[in-house]
Amino acid sequence: MIHYNLHCTACGHDFDDWFDNMADWDAKKSTFACPSCGQPAVEKALMAPSLGAAKLAAPAVGHACDPMSCGNPTCPMAAGF
Repeated sequence: MIHYNLHCTACGHDFDDWFDNMADWDAKKSTFACPSCGQPAVEKALMAPSLGAAKLAAPAVGHACDPMSCGNPTCPMAAGF
């Protein structure tokens, strides 16, 4: 399913609708009527892309500090020093 923001060029009504795929919209766009005025002057409106949430980076494997100079008291690398 694909969601489109739509705009009627006849009356200026903005609305949205769902289609099975892009080809479904292409097949229906010439006869798709505005729910407000009933005119088939409907086109896709500009849409912002749907982006997923940012993923956190995986924690580093290993440890980057020097065990002799590590100032973190909970550091597993400095535990024996």
